[in-house]
Amino acid sequence: MVGPDFERPGVAEQLPESFDLPPGWKVADPGGRPDLPREWWKIYRDEGLDRLMSEAEENNQDLVAAFHRVEQAAAISGRARSAWFPLLTFEPSARRTRRSATISNTSENLTGRTTTNLSLPLVIDYELDLWGKLRRAIEAAEAETLASDSAYRQVLLTLQTELAARYTELRATDTEIGIFEEAVGLRRKSLELNQKRFDAGDTDAVDVSRAQTELSSTRTELLELRQTREELVNAIAVLTGRPSSGFHIPHHPLRGAPPAFPAAVPCELLERRPDIAEAEHVMIAENARIGIAKAAFFPTVKLSATAGLESGSIDQLFNIASRTWGLGPEISFPVFDAGANKAELARSEARYDETVALYRSAILKAVREVDDAFVAISNLGERASTQQQTVSSAQETVRLSRQRYEAGVVAYFEVVDAQRTELDAEQGAVRILAARHLAAIALVKALGGGW
Repeated sequence: MVGPDFERPGVAEQLPESFDLPPGWKVADPGGRPDLPREWWKIYRDEGLDRLMSEAEENNQDLVAAFHRVEQAAAISGRARSAWFPLLTFEPSARRTRRSATISNTSENLTGRTTTNLSLPLVIDYELDLWGKLRRAIEAAEAETLASDSAYRQVLLTLQTELAARYTELRATDTEIGIFEEAVGLRRKSLELNQKRFDAGDTDAVDVSRAQTELSSTRTELLELRQTREELVNAIAVLTGRPSSGFHIPHHPLRGAPPAFPAAVPCELLERRPDIAEAEHVMIAENARIGIAKAAFFPTVKLSATAGLESGSIDQLFNIASRTWGLGPEISFPVFDAGANKAELARSEARYDETVALYRSAILKAVREVDDAFVAISNLGERASTQQQTVSSAQETVRLSRQRYEAGVVAYFEVVDAQRTELDAEQGAVRILAARHLAAIALVKALGGGW
């Protein structure tokens, strides 16, 4: 076969000597293994998430479209493989013709006569793949089928991680709603208390006004959170392939830290990623097309054969004397094409170089995403610990401020300020917890669907 055989381009010079990862990790060659487990979210042990994932895999229209693209690629591959075999056709024909009486080179016995021709031939055409053009075409088509399958798995992984992320945000929003509902209740009690103290003459109208302002402000933020929740529910509905109208997800606050990563992890780091596998298969296809372009510079040899029956009348068509056959090669030599073959070869080589660059870019992107996810997980863990201390201190400040206010030592403004700080601290803790879960999901996606 003419044209280069595929060799995976080197990427070691673009990768760091080592990642800052737990022991046992190493960079592996991408392969796009379809046998990897897909249900990585089962580690959360959340029945609601399991149900949504099942609905999404069954009904998401982007995933359905990607699946049909795989079917198209498989059909194209089958068509390419068919060219390796002879083409057998049955070409019956019936033709009635009148010959001209004014053409001098026409046989005298046919001049001005009307004739009938009935034919029942079987025709076989077969192209000899002397230079590997057909084999390269099959190689390219099969690589594109694998690329399409990898693209499907990338759509699936993106759908899974997107759904998990939106579901996590929804649960975090439910937690914030619970915090704000409790805060509204406390501020309502504070307003009632200040109103009673004002009626008894123990405080002035300013404290009542401040209590009312805090209650209204907290209610406004609660309404914003409820709107955010509805928008997240609508987004999840679309991901699961269902209309948002009437779609409902029960409240389920976010609790607990994200799953811990095992101390011993598989050696494969990058080969899980379907986008890298897709980029590699596209490279293989374009490399094969270089061979197809080079084969166009060489002669094409075809074998043709016919066998059948031919007669001028239907009553004699099936006589043994009406049988016909023919056999012979057809050779086509490229002589002059105004540089078309040369231009096509240059285009094929440039396209392959482009896919090499995209492949290397995909690997660099994978390395960056893994590094980003691990940095986020590490930093957010420290931030969560610090934020919890902030929450505890803010709660203690509120308790002391209330005691001081009830004792008449400070104005109600100090209590209001302490409550605002406590609410912000609790909300910040929830958002850091959500960010930790989202970072874990990002790592799952960066590793191609698991760890």
